[in-house]
Amino acid sequence: MTAGFVSAQDMSRLPDGEITRFGSYSAWLVGPTDIYRHAALGDAIEAEGFVIERDGSPLSYRLPADQVYEDRRVRLTDVDGDGSPEALIIRADLTQGASLALYTIKGDEIELMAESEPIGQRSRWLNPVGIADFSGSGEPLIAAVVTPHLSGSLRFYRIEGKGLVNLGGIDGVTNHINGSRDLDLSNVADLDGDGSMEIVLPSLDRTRLVAVSFRQGRAKIETEWQVPSPIQRMITAGDGTVKLELANGQRSTVNLQK
Repeated sequence: MTAGFVSAQDMSRLPDGEITRFGSYSAWLVGPTDIYRHAALGDAIEAEGFVIERDGSPLSYRLPADQVYEDRRVRLTDVDGDGSPEALIIRADLTQGASLALYTIKGDEIELMAESEPIGQRSRWLNPVGIADFSGSGEPLIAAVVTPHLSGSLRFYRIEGKGLVNLGGIDGVTNHINGSRDLDLSNVADLDGDGSMEIVLPSLDRTRLVAVSFRQGRAKIETEWQVPSPIQRMITAGDGTVKLELANGQRSTVNLQK
């Protein structure tokens, strides 16, 4: 089976998948399959394809038989500024592991816009952080943590032609707990008001919360906050704080502006 249209019998939604929205667009993963069996997200069920609904009309895309979407959501965001969203999804090759896949809508079809190199080994995963101006140049970059359960490598990617090119980053952080369905153990915010975004996420052992900047091609931990127990969950509030749920059952609030 080659990549392309998802047939009607494959349109069932991923059981634990999310519906995401951007204006009049909505999207979700379809075609549950157990051919990969990595279970980074708590079960062995992944997706064969996805659907983007535009003004009530569905457009669909299916992967070839040697790949799955090891994800729970289709991230919709306008990367190129044309007013319609692109879709970012975690794609896993059955032998080469996970990569980032960015899709665009051309007429009435979904096309692959750009992709990163796969990690290079089966059962190796990555988790996107977000798409934003992290460098202060006005250019959107994609941030993701590669192997968040192993080395915890935060990496920044630029769209160059059909590729998502790794610009570098920093190791020793994470934005996911192995086996958890929670993909949101990170936050993107302009903490110092300089126009470029920072990333707030736990250290690899989750005993610290750190704020990472990416300027002039270099990632740097700008601030860090100690916590008394490993971070289990992050909830971003609208007042510049992050509420943390910790492994010892306690809760903690961190003011990101200080």
